[in-house]
Amino acid sequence: MIRYYEIRLLDMLGFRPQLFNCARCEKEIQAQDQYFSAEAGGVLCPSCGSGTPGARAVSRAALKYLRHMQRSSFAEAARVTISTQTNREMEILIQHYLTYLLERNLNTPAFLRKVTSGVNGDILGQ
Repeated sequence: MIRYYEIRLLDMLGFRPQLFNCARCEKEIQAQDQYFSAEAGGVLCPSCGSGTPGARAVSRAALKYLRHMQRSSFAEAARVTISTQTNREMEILIQHYLTYLLERNLNTPAFLRKVTSGVNGDILGQ
């Protein structure tokens, strides 16, 4: 549920990513794979996103869950089961956006991955 808190934090700080309309042409985003541009501040439709420097492909599944998190309460978002692959895609996308906004890399995501992947106390040297 870390993605939920990241999306909410971005919203509270005034950097809510545009996930429902193209950040460039403002057309409504359709149910298909799209692009994400940190510079534009959100999703780009395929016609605006293809060939745009720095735009990253974003799958339908990742966009669906990000949109759900942006408009839902924690309880509603917590009921959703997200595949490991889609969760990883969202993590990469949000980390890219945060890095763009902060103009520096964050240490926390790597630390969290390390902690959550630790098995049987290996992370603590036990």
